[in-house]
Amino acid sequence: MKDIDDCLEEIQYLGMRIAYFRKLRNMTQADLAEKVFINKNYLSHIESGSANKVISLPLLIKIARALDIELAVLCDLDDLTNSRKKINECVAEMKRTFDDLKQLNEELDRIMADMDKQ
Repeated sequence: MKDIDDCLEEIQYLGMRIAYFRKLRNMTQADLAEKVFINKNYLSHIESGSANKVISLPLLIKIARALDIELAVLCDLDDLTNSRKKINECVAEMKRTFDDLKQLNEELDRIMADMDKQ
């Protein structure tokens, strides 16, 4: 099961995309589950990324058809890659800001110590 564990982030993201497109089409989980002949609870697990089974390609095709989108659009993981990049950039910027604040704090401490000496 190590192979599946290596893909958890992508599986969760795919589930989020299914939920997004389903809601965009004003469909309930029950509506979509009925169209693709699966249990609503299973669809819920797929959308939350907690499905304990591998999602089959035929099921993904059925879901894409039911949502009236291309399979490639449903499975597009470029957004995930872009999100990772943006998050990494934000974290780097936050670290730089924290370092700048830390330096300012140290400088203020030195100034306060100098003022106390006077």
